[in-house]
Amino acid sequence: MASFYRVEFRRQFAIEFKNYPENQQDKILDFIETFEQQGLTDFSKYAGKIAPSWSNLESSNPTYAYAKENNLWHYHIGIPIYQQLHTKYKTSDVVLHFQWQQGENVIYLVDIYSHYRYDGSFYLPPSNYL
Repeated sequence: MASFYRVEFRRQFAIEFKNYPENQQDKILDFIETFEQQGLTDFSKYAGKIAPSWSNLESSNPTYAYAKENNLWHYHIGIPIYQQLHTKYKTSDVVLHFQWQQGENVIYLVDIYSHYRYDGSFYLPPSNYL
């Protein structure tokens, strides 16, 4: 029986996925499996935190507009490890970026990258990954 929830890889992500270390591939596949079974109606079904990538940004910030217009979300994938800094969720240094129109049953995987850049700013995937 086919899953109601569907995951697609954006073109650049599909190209790069085969070159990711096995632990990254495994974490991504775990996320996909959970999504296909649960969707995104209950974030507590996931080991890591899921959040819209525009959250915690001022609406006047161009990064906010870019993330919101492109429906960018991120999932703390547990690489290198999960950290329990909040009672409701776990975070990690590396996040999986995906596009999701809230309420839809499909997500598009975009990239996997460090949560923050070297200068402390939040990383968002470039437009050629979307």
